Order: sequence, then structure tokens, then C-alpha cells
Amino acid sequence: MAKVRLLSIFALAAALSGCIRNDIPYPVIPASITAMDVEGALSVGIDEQNSRVSITLDEITDIRNVNIKSVSFNEESVKPSWDITGVHDLSKKLKLTLTTYQDYVWEIRTEQPVERYLNVAGQIGSARIDAVNHRAIVDVPESADVTALDIVSIKLGPREISSYSPDPSSIHDLSEGAEITLSYHDVKEVWHIYAEVLEEKVRITGVDAWTRHAWISGQGEEGKSCGIRIRPEDSDSWTEIPAESTQGGSFTVCAEGLQPRSSYIVKAYCGQDESNESTFVTDTDRQLPNSGFETWSNAESGKYCSFYDPASSDPDLQQKWWCSGNKGSTTVGSSYTITMPDLNDKVAGNSSIKLASAYVIIKFAAGNVFSGEFSRTIGTSGGVIRLGRPFEQRPLALRLSLKYNSGIITQKTLSDKPDGDPVKVGDNDRGVVWIALGDWDYRKYGGTEQCPLEVNTTDKSTFFDRNSENVIAYGELILDKSTDGWINVEIPLEYHTLTRKPTHIVVSAAASLLGDYFTGSADSVMWLDALELVY
Repeated sequence: MAKVRLLSIFALAAALSGCIRNDIPYPVIPASITAMDVEGALSVGIDEQNSRVSITLDEITDIRNVNIKSVSFNEESVKPSWDITGVHDLSKKLKLTLTTYQDYVWEIRTEQPVERYLNVAGQIGSARIDAVNHRAIVDVPESADVTALDIVSIKLGPREISSYSPDPSSIHDLSEGAEITLSYHDVKEVWHIYAEVLEEKVRITGVDAWTRHAWISGQGEEGKSCGIRIRPEDSDSWTEIPAESTQGGSFTVCAEGLQPRSSYIVKAYCGQDESNESTFVTDTDRQLPNSGFETWSNAESGKYCSFYDPASSDPDLQQKWWCSGNKGSTTVGSSYTITMPDLNDKVAGNSSIKLASAYVIIKFAAGNVFSGEFSRTIGTSGGVIRLGRPFEQRPLALRLSLKYNSGIITQKTLSDKPDGDPVKVGDNDRGVVWIALGDWDYRKYGGTEQCPLEVNTTDKSTFFDRNSENVIAYGELILDKSTDGWINVEIPLEYHTLTRKPTHIVVSAAASLLGDYFTGSADSVMWLDALELVY
């Protein structure tokens, strides 16, 4: 009987164990690549937000045999779907899956820009190079003999390792085109070279008009002095600006000292020849709305001031353009306002804006102001904001007046920091003012059409990246100590490209540089006044 009873207990235990479910969820551990060492790379960009590695190779590297020397991940537990290190063909996009408890698909994209040119004696402008179809076309004047041209210089492949057959110096007759074989690594490409006769000896090829200057491109006969002549539309007086250098007859000149929203007439010259006239209009010298922070209201809350007023007679001041973290900090009470107007301490007008960092119950909050909007709080962990406002102009700098009091960072207000930042308890807090122009797509960056950049302070991968591909220009000022009262500063914008126009602008200031990491000093205060965009 005891044996039967014992077997029954084991059977019951086995049956019960078969009914037990594992309802404990796996932890969510994002997997990402944090660094990659690639032999022959000019740069390796890692976009954690879009799970992408972008590699730019030096032109002499064999793109089909690239050695990835090492790779680092954000967690030791990350397992890639294939061995990333070693020699790989990067001529096509690669995909891999990084696995923790979940799978994360990443891609590796590679580009390899190669400088290419073809210069023929007496040509007009730079040759047109079609690297996909292996064609090079030079324009020559009507006076040129296309059966007796001289190739002055040629580069259709990577430097130092390219060879040509036949020797380019033996090619003269381009009346029907000529064929040349380019060899590098173990690649052979057959190129076709053509000459086209132009009636125009000089011409304007492009005008990129900014607010107070314009970039004007032209083409003339190689070997002759070239440039532009420009005048206001309502004037007969021409100003001549010679090109400092030409490339195969192509040149670009910057005309400075222009007036905003004004019409100009321009023509190119080369030797004794002139192009047809072209007309362009300079851009406006648009300023930031409420740039002195003179307008505010309680339109959003009775707990704090917002820097716009729906009752204003000025349409630009009726809608919110500036925002702050007040909506998050005052959820526990109006005494925790971190951004406010100051009627007593100012440089111009009736008020300035005061950014006062504070310790709010259990979290540090930096006094701040930014162009954009506050989206929501995430419990007591952080918040979500959206940066940016529509803007298409291209200023050269941001000029403003500011005053800063740098507090001391304490253990209580030291939470987190970026990798490599040496901040520690006892250090002076740092204030920051920065400005960025970009062409961010809200669908990529999580924001809205008005404010395209969404930043979640609990997710570092969403933090603003000054080096992202959509940043056109950037400038910043970091203050590591208190100022002696009010000072005037000018923050120059460094343009990463001169050809793309921005769609949005971000202007941001904080009394504590590491406010996004909940680190700073509760004694830090910054005042701003009289902001002005310099064109």
C-alpha cells in the first residue's frame, strides 16, 4: 500500500510539473554596435537609432576585400548572426542580426568616393564624369580642332594604383570618341572619352544666394583668367570678382556684402568673353521670434510662464516657438519652476530669461530653454521633448548677451554622464548654448513636421547628435565657470555643406550641460537676452 501511495505522489508531482507555465518575461536588452575598426576606412559612423553602420573607405582600398579588424557591442551578451571580423566584400549592403533575448537587425553600408577628372587643353569647364557607365565628356570651344586635342591630365580611378591603356598622351582625336582601359586591383574598366563643341565660351552654371552673400559658379576656357561681374539690379555700376582658382575651366566665386531681399545681376567672364546676364534675389535676414523674451503668458499653466501669448497683436508671438522643461518639473508643484522671465536682471527691453537648475524631489532638472515643444513625462524617470522649428535661412552666427553662475556638482546631483566625460563631485557645473540647422525628417527622428527631433531622456540613443548626416551647420558655447556679470558672445556656425538648405533650426540653452543625464548643480543659473542671428 505504501508503495502504491508513493507512486501516486510521484505521478501527481509529475502531472503538476507538466502544468506549470513559465510566465516570467525575458528582460529587454537592446543590442547595438558601439565601435568598429575597419582597415582602410576614412570614417566609421554608427547610428544606434537606425541600427546602421556607415563606412567611408579611402579610394585605394579594395572594397571587395575589406578587413574589419574589430567590433564592439553595448553588452557582452550580444551575439552576431555571423562573424563580423575578418575580410568581407563591402561593395553591397550587408545585414546582420544581433541577439540578446531579442533579435535586432543591423545593416552595414559602405561608400567609396573616388576623385575623377579629365582635362583637355582649352576645354570649357570641368569634364562630365559618368562613373556608372564609364563615360567622360569634355566641352571645347568652336575654335578647337577635335581631331588634335591634348589630354593634359586624367584620373578616372583610384590614385596611385590606376593604369591606362593606351597611354592617355597618345589620344588626340575625339571627333568620334576614344576608348581607354582603366586597370586597378584586379579590375578592368573600359571607358569612353568624348568631346562636345560649345557655342558659348563662358557661362553661369549656378547661383546659390544666401542673405548677404552668394556663391556663383561658372565655366570658361581652361587656362584663361575667369571670374564674375555683379551689380544691384537698380545700379549700372559693376563689381568684378576674379576667381581665385579654376579646375578645368570651372570656378566658383563668393560675392559678399550683399543686401537681404535684394535683386542682383551677374555675368561670368573668361578672358575677353562674357556670358549672358543672370538675375538672382538674396534671402531674408529672418530673426528668432521673441528673441529678447519680452513676451510670456500663463497660456499653458498657472504654475509657470510660457514664452508666447495668444492675445498678442503680433502673429509671431501668438504661437509657441520656445519651450522649456517647466511642464515636467512643476508636476510636483509650482515652486519647482526652472525657466522664468526675469524683470530685474536684463540687458535690453523689459526682461531676460532665467534658467535655474534645481533638484526636484528625487531628480535633478537643468534650467533650460529650446526651440520646440515638451511632449510628456515618463513617470519620475525623465521626459520626452521635440526639438526644432521650421527655418530655411542660413545665418553665419548667433549673437546674444548672457550671464552665468556655475554651481558645484554634488553627490546628490551627479547621476550619469556621457562616455569619456570626466565630470565628478566637486567640479564646477557647465552651462551651454548651442544652435543647429538641419534637414531632419520627422518620420526618421520620431518628432512632428513642426518639431522633427524627438529626444527621450531615458534613451541615450535619441539624444541630439551634432555629427548626424542631417545636420547642415552647428555651433556651441560651453561655459565652465561663472561669468563676471553680463557678457556679449557670438557663436559661429560651422557649415558641413554649402549646397543643402535647412528645413529647421534648433536653438537650445541649459544652465547645466549634462541636464539630459540628470547631472549638474542645483545652484547653477543662466540668464539670456537679446538673441540675434548674424548673416
